[in-house]
Amino acid sequence: MDLSPSTSSARFPRILIAENHLPTLESLVQTFRDRQLLYLDIDVCTSHRSAVRKLLRSPYELIISGAHLAEIDSFLLVNRTRALEAFVPLVITAATGEKESARRVLKQGAFDLIPTPLDHEQTVSTIRLALWHNRLTALIASRDKALERYRYHIADYPGNRSGEAFRKILTSIEQSIDAHERTIHQIETSLKRFADLAKTVESQARERAFERLDSFYGPPR
Repeated sequence: MDLSPSTSSARFPRILIAENHLPTLESLVQTFRDRQLLYLDIDVCTSHRSAVRKLLRSPYELIISGAHLAEIDSFLLVNRTRALEAFVPLVITAATGEKESARRVLKQGAFDLIPTPLDHEQTVSTIRLALWHNRLTALIASRDKALERYRYHIADYPGNRSGEAFRKILTSIEQSIDAHERTIHQIETSLKRFADLAKTVESQARERAFERLDSFYGPPR
């Protein structure tokens, strides 16, 4: 089986698949091919250690991991993905014998669950939602940074006055700054709504994942 990335284009969303169960790995790769998800840059590894090394070297927009690999080192994969600048969703795969591992990883913050054997349509739907969520959180993070820079620059305005003409210019500048402050406040309000939306989507995806886990493998004992 070819474990090299399906494409090398940096323009495409990058997905890391960390899975050492070969049938699941083959099924995931086949799903991408059958559903013609050619816009994705897929990187594959078969061990937890390799996954951590890859995460340290380059960014990803989504990580798909077997529940047992994600649970190694006290949910290190979950912690690493959540510590990144923009939240990178971790979607786990789980077979019947991995039910409790899957439950623990979901409780620690994994985004969603794909039960195995895979349902191809459900898998594609889960991946698309996770990537959409990643793009939303990345957008929020980038706008937050821009607002921080603007606020810092505006706050640094010296405001010294000498001479009537210069005072008039500075008054005009201050009025512009006040207008920009109001615009920034409006943007911040919109960003907060987007952030709330992102949290709602994440919460609903995880709740759905628990329901899927119970429907496939039974409720917790």
